[in-house]
Amino acid sequence: MAADPTEIPDSPAPASGLRYGEALEELEELLDDLEDADIDVDRLAERVARGVQLVRFCRERLAVVTADVDQVVADLLVIDGGDSDDGDDDHAGVDHDGDDGADE
Repeated sequence: MAADPTEIPDSPAPASGLRYGEALEELEELLDDLEDADIDVDRLAERVARGVQLVRFCRERLAVVTADVDQVVADLLVIDGGDSDDGDDDHAGVDHDGDDGADE
């Protein structure tokens, strides 16, 4: 029995090591295809299903990268906070407004 062309597979992208930039490029090409008024209905269904896969992949990749960045930032804050008593030795004597505290 043939697979239902409207069924959207759970797999966001092939296991070929697709990268985020490549997925975005493919999505752009896919959008160009979808703008073609003469596209075959079956081809349209395939392209839409692939688009959903790529969007899922991109969202998952962004979530992973966001979590990684958040972890790195948290680690830096712990390291920075652990090196000094007040966590601001690198900027001692300088207010956040750039004023060094000296009267003019």
